[in-house]
Amino acid sequence: MAVGALLIYLRLNNVLKPSPAPSSAVTAPANSAFTSRLDEQGEVKVEVRPLKIDPKAQSQFEIILDTHTVELDDDLTKQALLYDDQSHYYKPVSWTGAEPGGHHREGTLTFGSMDTMPKFMELRIKNVGGISERTFRWDLK
Repeated sequence: MAVGALLIYLRLNNVLKPSPAPSSAVTAPANSAFTSRLDEQGEVKVEVRPLKIDPKAQSQFEIILDTHTVELDDDLTKQALLYDDQSHYYKPVSWTGAEPGGHHREGTLTFGSMDTMPKFMELRIKNVGGISERTFRWDLK
């Protein structure tokens, strides 16, 4: 009886907290395989870093475009595709960040849900800075 009362007391005072439900989402810890990938081909430097990969919800990538010579007027929602290890591809659902134009753009490219958690992901971006395709890959398992 005393043990039960103690457990109730600890729970009510937030000393004992229930375990959170397991998640299939993978977020980017500081020292993970989710490091930035950099492509410096052509006139535009492109840096990409996964923020979250979640097969049941949205996956997000931080993208930085930088140049000193051309206008950055690309629509990444039309120029990017996300591929998994089964060769399935996913189209972006949104871009949140700097509008087209200028010499520096930064934002988040968001993709919808996937079929399953892949072994690896490849983000492919076409026709930025005169480069037909840039590929950024992360191993997840």
